Amino acid sequence: MRVLLVTRDFPPSHGGIQTYAYELATRLAEKAAALEVVAPAQDGDAAFDAALPFSVHRLAIRSDLLVLRALPMLPRLARDGRFDVAFHAQWQTLPASQWARRRTGHPRRIVTAAHGRELLLTPGGTSPLGRAFSAFRRRTLANIDALLPVSRYTAGLACDLGVPDEKLRIVTNGTDPTQFFPEDATALRDELGLTGRRVLLTVGRLVPRKGLDTTLHALAQLRQDDAYADVTYLVGGDGPDRDRLTTLADDLGVTDAVRFLGRVDGPLRAYFNLADVFVMPSRAEGPDVEGFGIVFLEANACETPVIGSTAGGIPDAIVDGETGLLVPPSDASALAVALRQLLDDAALRTRYGQRGRARVVQAYTWDRVAARVYRTLEDLVSGTASYNASA
Repeated sequence: MRVLLVTRDFPPSHGGIQTYAYELATRLAEKAAALEVVAPAQDGDAAFDAALPFSVHRLAIRSDLLVLRALPMLPRLARDGRFDVAFHAQWQTLPASQWARRRTGHPRRIVTAAHGRELLLTPGGTSPLGRAFSAFRRRTLANIDALLPVSRYTAGLACDLGVPDEKLRIVTNGTDPTQFFPEDATALRDELGLTGRRVLLTVGRLVPRKGLDTTLHALAQLRQDDAYADVTYLVGGDGPDRDRLTTLADDLGVTDAVRFLGRVDGPLRAYFNLADVFVMPSRAEGPDVEGFGIVFLEANACETPVIGSTAGGIPDAIVDGETGLLVPPSDASALAVALRQLLDDAALRTRYGQRGRARVVQAYTWDRVAARVYRTLEDLVSGTASYNASA
């Protein structure tokens, strides 16, 4: 089977979809007769691509306009008979493959992943432009062979857009337990001056929907009790919400207990192992939503218990009461209760962490994710599913 992966997000830039596309590409390349990637050009891509075991077609255009450059390219690749299936990391690039198939009959099958935000974002809102965009998205999704949402939540969004159940195959995200695993973090703990302290950790882009303000409010509640005077909250990452969060920490009187680390250099694994609890109580803010939450799997793979919210696809990443705890979004009091539960019980933290890693190893590795994606593509190409050729 010959596979073309089309993605608007790909390394060397960083992000959840970049990770998704890269991890799948490297593994699909081992299974497929051929795999090539279409992605936007970016700084440092030549050196990055040179180390890959597959070809990457870099198109010099903004990532959100990738489809415009891909439109003339994909029919040319299709005419060469090089691909049986086009797998798109996001729906926005689908028209390029659909145009190629109408002109050449190839790729024979067209599949897209779905992560969450891209199914909610509607430029123009309820204006005529927004309604036209929504109609275009529905027509585009109607003419695919399969859609692979990363969570039950994302599958629900796809259903709302008219994608029939028989075209939906939920394939959750994963992580790499050979990169994220338990190890001694004493050196980092000493370096940061955290010996003898209990540590909370959040790692991610600092944007409002991540819910770090909720964590700061919960921390302020904990600090009213001297029993939690030893708790330090580490925040790794940067973003537009940093100034607001630092001001909030000051207003709440918890500045001495919070450290904004900025972009974390070196392996994140060390920070996950340093933490007693990983916490990220994300919330949905308009189209911004956590479609799954790979970072929860990364922390669990290091045997660190996690706390997340019930928003979006997070309940697929965390098994409440088994690998961590779920709380309502924006509920600082509920989060404070959950934090107390884990901070006060080392045995419970250990149990959740061990169960979390076992779950990752058994079912949530990128190897297993890629195998499920490949089987789906293979089934489609072999003829067990069909598309509407007249569409």
